[in-house]
Amino acid sequence: MKRILVPTDFSPCANAAAEVAMQIAKRSGADIYFLHLAIDNAGPASVPGKSVITNDPEIGQIRQNLDQLVKAAEADGINAKQELYLGTGQEKIEDFIKPYQIDWLVMGSHGATGIREMIIGSKTQRVIRNIKVPSIVVKHMPEKAEIEHIVFASNFKKDTSHSLNIVVDFSRLWDARLHLLFVNLFSHLIEENVARLMMAKQMEKYSKIDYTLNITETNDKEFGISKFASEVGADMIAVSIESKSLLGRLLNPNVAEQLINHSSLPLLIVNQK
Repeated sequence: MKRILVPTDFSPCANAAAEVAMQIAKRSGADIYFLHLAIDNAGPASVPGKSVITNDPEIGQIRQNLDQLVKAAEADGINAKQELYLGTGQEKIEDFIKPYQIDWLVMGSHGATGIREMIIGSKTQRVIRNIKVPSIVVKHMPEKAEIEHIVFASNFKKDTSHSLNIVVDFSRLWDARLHLLFVNLFSHLIEENVARLMMAKQMEKYSKIDYTLNITETNDKEFGISKFASEVGADMIAVSIESKSLLGRLLNPNVAEQLINHSSLPLLIVNQK
């Protein structure tokens, strides 16, 4: 983890995402890029990755807000930068991942009213389906700074090593207990001992990680995951998705979208593709 991108419109959920990103950066040593997209009535900027200078009063206020975020991060010993991009309003978060060499994305969501649109105009659904870097979606300011319990939900019927590597490393960063959750659908039930063996086998290569193996039997993936997270007092939910997932494989993006919509916990999403 070297560079974290934090899109912001300075709303409460965006500020919550910024706070989470700063907590992560303090532990990981990553740099933070605070990004704000604005519509340029005079004409679009050239390319993502290049800021634009203007004397517009509104833009001046935006720069002040970005300055405050950078100063708050620097006060915690974090290397932070601000990026203001003026464009047409059609820009996508994905466009800024490669130019800034971003490897993590932390973004805010308004939840039920904002599920179809991200805080700076991009579709949450499209973003979590298309980006290759891990993303964390935040709706509310966390009640505590520490992350002690993380639930990783999957069907474990396919090699999840890519996602597990990321989730395990993130758990180690916080010295958190990782609760693996096998989502066992009533329509395609797998015997409990088989499910536990599948999870245990994928965890064999990891050391120095505190984890538990768990199973939820349900017809509603989102409900089963949320219920279990509540039972263990989770501080974060992690899911591995696959854009073209088949029934019985990894969780599909719709599950992540439902969790964003209904769960109050930060959601770590890893696209398996």
